[in-house]
Amino acid sequence: MAGRRILLAVVLLAAVLHGISIARSLLPAQDGLKFIRIARQFQNDPWPDVVRDTDQHPLYPALVAAVEPLFARLAGPGPDTWRIAAQWVAALASLLLLFPLYGITRTIFDERIACIAVAIYALLPVPAEVGHDTLSDSLGLLSVLLCLRWGADALRTGEWRPALAAGLAGGVGYLARPEAILAPAALGLAWVFARMRSWDFRALVASGALPAMSLSALVFVGGYALIKGQVTEKLALRHAASLGSQQVMIRTVPQLLPKGLNDARWDFSPKEDSDRTAIRHPLRAVRWMACEWWDELCWGFAVMAIWGLVRQRFIVKLCRDRDPGDRGGSQRLVLAVFGGVFVLALLRHTAELGYLSGRHLLPLVLISVPWAAAGTFVCLRGLGLKLPWSQRTAWATCILASGLVILTLVVYQLRPSHPTRWGHWASGRWLAEHASPSDLVLDTRGWARFIANAPGYDYWHVRQALTDSHLAYVVVGHEELEAKSPRARTLNALLAYAATPVQDFPVFVSDRNVGARIYRFHRPGSWEGLMP
Repeated sequence: MAGRRILLAVVLLAAVLHGISIARSLLPAQDGLKFIRIARQFQNDPWPDVVRDTDQHPLYPALVAAVEPLFARLAGPGPDTWRIAAQWVAALASLLLLFPLYGITRTIFDERIACIAVAIYALLPVPAEVGHDTLSDSLGLLSVLLCLRWGADALRTGEWRPALAAGLAGGVGYLARPEAILAPAALGLAWVFARMRSWDFRALVASGALPAMSLSALVFVGGYALIKGQVTEKLALRHAASLGSQQVMIRTVPQLLPKGLNDARWDFSPKEDSDRTAIRHPLRAVRWMACEWWDELCWGFAVMAIWGLVRQRFIVKLCRDRDPGDRGGSQRLVLAVFGGVFVLALLRHTAELGYLSGRHLLPLVLISVPWAAAGTFVCLRGLGLKLPWSQRTAWATCILASGLVILTLVVYQLRPSHPTRWGHWASGRWLAEHASPSDLVLDTRGWARFIANAPGYDYWHVRQALTDSHLAYVVVGHEELEAKSPRARTLNALLAYAATPVQDFPVFVSDRNVGARIYRFHRPGSWEGLMP
């Protein structure tokens, strides 16, 4: 009972932190702009058409579309309402995730370590930031963890009901994040490994557990593929599954550009190429994953996770002496197999695409937290036994040290974030006041146009924008103009030829101007005077 009270207290603390961060947010994430656009389409268009027309999996934007009317009643309609609705959907999934994390950790160890685990995860800065941003990651993580927990229960009991629930969780997770399908796949492997000693593979089918999980997951995957016409449109997953790239649409009518813009030396790339070195060698990818995992666990908890894994037998024995019973052998097997499958998938992703994002490591961070909590617990216990202190002094010292760690992580979570978005936010406010409803805006990042709720184009459609007679404003980031690249030279030449700056919103970070600038666009009668 005490453990559940602590769990609820941690959930309440996490909810308060998410609420403060959402209240201080200015703009959605870059990918969040696309999710919000899809959510708006869900409210206006037939949902099968929306699913077919987007390259994102539909569950998260569909939930945003469902809850937005509630927030609109409270705060009124507008861009901020869409952002807040999207953030709260992600935050709610992040809060719900703490319950299966507590359950898995309590089964492997005990409720003391489970309470430490949920506290660690709620305070980690990167999972917290992703958890209240306009992204689908927290929803995918919730589905993965529920799938692994119920799948471990099915492995332990042999019953089909928890296996059915695991398959449903994995299938629903696939509708949020395509990599969530790795969880049911890992469960199938874990069940095979568990039966290898007796070679009783028929029991997997006879019990109905494996068919129930497989069919329930495939219902969602198959339903999505039936509507979409393909299993997924996500490039990373298509490469990982050797599906190849999407079929390229061939236009029957050529998309002609006026003279002056059709020079091959112009670079109309939708975004600046990253100067990050491509990661293609497996050892380099493993090293990068290890460093990112280390950083996202805030170094100290990474050490504790390793120590908890090394001292696992001793910690399990301590927990069994206190509370005899099953100590989560099936949970450990399932999490270990999932970790191995996920690492192999990341290596395949890296070999095909040459890059990894920090968000890709969140599932590995999540399944490491139980051992980080176990390592923290056994270290605190060891210090309490070795130091010549009274029990009262030891408790006071432990509370003080824990309070300092919690305070540090809370302050870090609540730090001002994303200064690169402030100039774009101010640009959007300026456009909302000065642009007329008929003025179209070309926005290279999309944030200013989102805030102004203005019609127009993103930079993926720059050619169409430049030939539109209603284009009135261009919003561009200072970093995009100052980059030493063909894309930056093209942008500068276009703006010098056909636009005049009207408002500047500089934001300096480490002597770099990461703000934004608004240009008034004057469509020329001819582009032939534009020289590369």
